[in-house]
Amino acid sequence: MAPTPPELLLVTTTATADSSALFSVRRLNRLAEALSCRTYLEIGVNKGETFLDVNVASRVGVDPEFCFDWSSYHGKDGIQLHQCLSDTFFDSIDPATTYDLIFVDGLHTFEQTYRDILHALRHSHPGTVIAIDDTIPCDVFSTSRSLQDCVGMRYSLTGVADSSWHGDTYKVIPLLTAFNNDLRLITLIDGGNPWTLIWRPPIPIAEDELRTMQAMWAVQNLSAADYLWFCSNLSLYAPVSEADGLREVIHSLRASHL
Repeated sequence: MAPTPPELLLVTTTATADSSALFSVRRLNRLAEALSCRTYLEIGVNKGETFLDVNVASRVGVDPEFCFDWSSYHGKDGIQLHQCLSDTFFDSIDPATTYDLIFVDGLHTFEQTYRDILHALRHSHPGTVIAIDDTIPCDVFSTSRSLQDCVGMRYSLTGVADSSWHGDTYKVIPLLTAFNNDLRLITLIDGGNPWTLIWRPPIPIAEDELRTMQAMWAVQNLSAADYLWFCSNLSLYAPVSEADGLREVIHSLRASHL
């Protein structure tokens, strides 16, 4: 059996080490404070455990079905909540609206996640950071497009009762690499569920031919870009530690304002 790459071992052993709300809030607030973010958008609010604890003056949350009493927060303390599909939300807002910090944690399919990212980019500015959740699957079961299938197959084949689910969101990374190569992309792989961060660096990025080839193969063969493909192409995701990744984003965007 081929040895598991050290980066992948790190991913699989830390993906569920922290609760989603705790690590998400920690990372978002670190970015918000360091970059003086005043506006925040979250796609996929669910229970509001992350959204309500983000320390940004103006917060906008979108979800087709909130799982908390959202009406008691809407319109108060800089909070705006929209119970609708993300496509509907983006169609409804002023094209000139921009956000400093955006968290994409919606439907776990690559098509919808990529659409959310493209919408988010249209409502960003040169200093915006976009965080994308669920880009690193923790096992082959978690790549299922159905939560029910993911949990059922994992339990049936391994006896493990675990609801960890990422869908095929991981496929957005080759799409971003191939078609949005003006963006800097890194993936935080420790300290909680892995995240991918994207932003516009102040200095243009030189094209990496190997990364482009990796990405284009996946784009042209998306149905074949399965979990084994992912394991063999983890370098495409630019994995880094949380501390190093956040430091890089902050340094890069602070430098752009000097």
